[in-house]
Amino acid sequence: MKNRYLFVILVLSIFAAYFLVEKDEQKEVALITQKRNILSFSTYGKIKSITVAGNTIEIKEAIEDNLNLFYDELQKLKVDRILESDEVDENFLKFDGAETITFNFTSGKVVSFLVGKKIELNQSFYMAVIDGQKLTWLIARFETAFPADANDKNRDRSSIPYEKFREVLQTPKEFFYTKLKE
Repeated sequence: MKNRYLFVILVLSIFAAYFLVEKDEQKEVALITQKRNILSFSTYGKIKSITVAGNTIEIKEAIEDNLNLFYDELQKLKVDRILESDEVDENFLKFDGAETITFNFTSGKVVSFLVGKKIELNQSFYMAVIDGQKLTWLIARFETAFPADANDKNRDRSSIPYEKFREVLQTPKEFFYTKLKE
């Protein structure tokens, strides 16, 4: 009889542990999916045009290799965290003259990204995603290689990746229409 009670307790504790762990993992998967969907355009359809550095680039007219280089750079952007509305004070997160990139889709959907201030503690920065009437603030980072001395204690706070991403968003219009040298 004692063994049955111990067996029942064992089975119940295994089920409880399983459901607690599974629930946490499901939350984690949902969060990762949400982060990926913010930067994924597959749900919107084909991109018709991009507005970057104040210039509108018509995808049909641009050189495909140059567009691919531009897209490759944009794919280095990663979302660290999606901010809740009570965490957001736009006066602290954005600044005047911030770079914006806007994607216009054949479906009529328009999605814009606004670069905010850099976070002083690391290489991350604030960024707003404007999807129609919905505004979402993120903490993002740009994963790019940059030269840094291994002994430099401040290399993890470097603004080089942030500045590099801002440079990408200032790509001149001519880049998209001029054949690059091989």
